Amino acid sequence: MKRTLLALIYFFVLYTEFSTPAQSTFQNLDFESTTLVSAGPPSVQFAPAFPGWRCNVGTSAVDTALYNTVALDSSAISIIDQGWPHSLTSGGVIEGNYTAIIQAGVTGIAGTPTDTSLSQVGLVPPTALSLRFKAELVAAGPGAFVVQLGGQQLLAVPLGQGMNYTLYGADIHLWAGQTAELDFTLLAGRPHIDNHYAFLDSIEFSDIAIPEPGTTVLLWLGALLVGWRALKKKLKL
Repeated sequence: MKRTLLALIYFFVLYTEFSTPAQSTFQNLDFESTTLVSAGPPSVQFAPAFPGWRCNVGTSAVDTALYNTVALDSSAISIIDQGWPHSLTSGGVIEGNYTAIIQAGVTGIAGTPTDTSLSQVGLVPPTALSLRFKAELVAAGPGAFVVQLGGQQLLAVPLGQGMNYTLYGADIHLWAGQTAELDFTLLAGRPHIDNHYAFLDSIEFSDIAIPEPGTTVLLWLGALLVGWRALKKKLKL
């Protein structure tokens, strides 16, 4: 049993840390190509902040994004960096210098619940077997965050856990070598009670397949054990 668990832990480390990204024509999947151009505080121009991406609130394309803040009761998109004031809500930059926040709340005088989507079209690498991304959902259940490729909803499963994110993966081998639209949509609550938030970062195509559900559970247990041992060792120092 001990040898089996150690083998699983070893596989988990290799799987999460050394999985190979596949090359694609999708761009700025880590949001690190951001250029901040003021559109009047606290907003910035969307196009230079999210090169390669488009954002729709309902059926309307947006041309501005919030910077280091969020909409408290409305649908919107934000780009944040290390200047993010954590007091606004939980979360923060997941990796690198920038992280996107998709927000779904209401729009208009009538306060109509409105979904928000972030998407782009590109070539899925011919060797791609999975799509991976890091996200944290705030005030929203997993069913409120919908990921689609080529118009088809993907089954995103948790592969690991970080300090302020969950690593998700989805099987996309059927789209390998095809041009398709990648879409992340956050659904608004109906009826609206609270805004939903999705911190999103580190999107990549990988030539590593997603493990079977049973294997995923074992990998999670291995990850928790590794984390517990690391924390125990740190506390002894």
